[in-house]
Amino acid sequence: MRRWWPGIRRRWRGSVAAVRRHPRKVALIAAPWLLALLVGLPVLWFEVDRAVREPERQGGREAVEYAAQSLLRWVAQLHQDAQFLAELTPRLLDAGQQAMLAETYTSFLLAGADYHKVRWVDAAGRERLRVDQDRGVVYLVPEPGLQDKGERPFVRLGLALQPGQVYLSPLDLNVERGRVEQPLRPTLRAASPFHLADGRSGLAVINYQGGQLLDRLQEQARHAGYVLYLVHPEGWWIIGPGPGDAWGWQLGRPERTVARFDPGLWQAMRGQPAGQWGEWTFATLESVWGKEAARLLAHADPALGPLQVLVRRQTASGARWKAILVLLTLAVTALAATVVLAQARALAREAAYVDRLRKANHALHAANTRLHAAREGLARADRLSSLGLMVAGVAHEMNTPLGTAQLALSTLRTRVEELAGRLRGGLRRSDLEGFLAAAGEATGLAEAELRRAAVLVQRFKQVAVDRGSVERRRFDLAEAILDADPRLRRGELVPGIPVVLELEAGVAMDSYPGPLEQVVFNLLANALAHGYPEGGPGRIRVSAGAEGPALVRIEVADEGQGIAAEDLPRIFEPFFTTGRHRGGTGLGLHIVHQIVSEVLGGEIRVRSRRPGDPGGGPAGTVFTLRIPRIAPDRAGP
Repeated sequence: MRRWWPGIRRRWRGSVAAVRRHPRKVALIAAPWLLALLVGLPVLWFEVDRAVREPERQGGREAVEYAAQSLLRWVAQLHQDAQFLAELTPRLLDAGQQAMLAETYTSFLLAGADYHKVRWVDAAGRERLRVDQDRGVVYLVPEPGLQDKGERPFVRLGLALQPGQVYLSPLDLNVERGRVEQPLRPTLRAASPFHLADGRSGLAVINYQGGQLLDRLQEQARHAGYVLYLVHPEGWWIIGPGPGDAWGWQLGRPERTVARFDPGLWQAMRGQPAGQWGEWTFATLESVWGKEAARLLAHADPALGPLQVLVRRQTASGARWKAILVLLTLAVTALAATVVLAQARALAREAAYVDRLRKANHALHAANTRLHAAREGLARADRLSSLGLMVAGVAHEMNTPLGTAQLALSTLRTRVEELAGRLRGGLRRSDLEGFLAAAGEATGLAEAELRRAAVLVQRFKQVAVDRGSVERRRFDLAEAILDADPRLRRGELVPGIPVVLELEAGVAMDSYPGPLEQVVFNLLANALAHGYPEGGPGRIRVSAGAEGPALVRIEVADEGQGIAAEDLPRIFEPFFTTGRHRGGTGLGLHIVHQIVSEVLGGEIRVRSRRPGDPGGGPAGTVFTLRIPRIAPDRAGP
């Protein structure tokens, strides 16, 4: 600095001296520069504004379109789900399987957190079956809690449609028993009619959790650097600038409108379906959805399509102030004009580069969103497919005992008719004895098959664990395992098959002892039924102990005939069994897997080897469980 300061001071003194000596020449020299500044400043202002502000305007349009397209995807999924339930509900009701319908509705809500209510409404508008989800808890509403919804528009308009059509309600606050639900629950409803075999009509209704939908839209906009608002066609806020601005038409605040907030903005929004006004960018859903809107909104409330998405930047742009600073620099010195122009071009290049990065990030985010949606769709399809397979399996399993019982009873009816005929012609003792023998055989067969059907029903009910009845408490691991089967304390399950116990003492658990005991019991029963189908000799080993500070490890091992390698991947599937000829249902291990993963919060693995398999080593099967010592909190059933 000391080296350069003398030169700067000399140049400054020379400039002052030149002005004093030649004021007119300096003025003449400065005049063109001043004129250039006066002419160039507005042009420069415009160019800088265009270079910086235009990418922001384009970003606003993209943010609006992305939010509208996200709404399109969610509304389309809601539309499809309503059609699906409207097809499934009458099939189950016509089959007399209302309990299965309740389980299906429950599974539907458990599969997707976006919905908070699924119900069947009859032709009179009365709720006949309803399953609710509240803060993660899914429950069947008892009959006294069912309501008459006959006067609600979504019921009247939904019942007026043809099967396969879907009515979409406006996005508004949920109303229960004539009052707005508290806390506020924004809701979008989809209703699709159906006809039963007896000629009655009904309605399948899904309530979409609009609060989650709105939160997602806002979060997407924030990631892109924008604040998002949603506006009712009449100008009320659905997502407003303040916490008390939304839902004014339902909450007794009709003055909370866009027109009151900014009359110029509202005038611009009413004049065109999409556009910009100042720092605001807006568009109606219909203008963005295009052709897809005609299909989805064909039977929707008129207020749904004209909903307007409104966005603005989170922070005001500093481009204008940067331009002003450049202009001030140009006014000080003519040489700074070149620098200012270079800076303006640099700002434009920087803004374009940032815009390219933002677009690339936007495209990546959109691709990730689509991938996530596809993954969710595949998971939902897989769950529904599994449910269909389970229902088909139950039907198949129940068909055999019920058919046999029906045949036995039909035979008995025939013999009764024969006996009645012989009574008229003279009954012999041999006839009566023959009838009694046949009747005893038929009733015995029918009783056995009906008992088998009852067992199947009980096993199937066990598949869906009643979490509300499961008691959580502290207990000792070894004692819980010994309580699973009284035969464990005797050291022998059946003659010829002893039990070897390797139980670590003093392992404290804070979990669910009942389900844990059921798991151990099912694994022991599986070892006896499939490891030793012909009886002993052999043994079963049960070991349990701590595995680190947070887990316990439980093993149930046998020395039986093992499991074929091709069957191992399927042993936890419902109704898969290799012992159906011995009365197996294929539900025992499925129940085990469901309890371990969904109730106890652990995992189960299996390894097995059959006699003669390559590699050497003893034959048999080992089930290994790893379970948290402290069970995870469960949101609900």
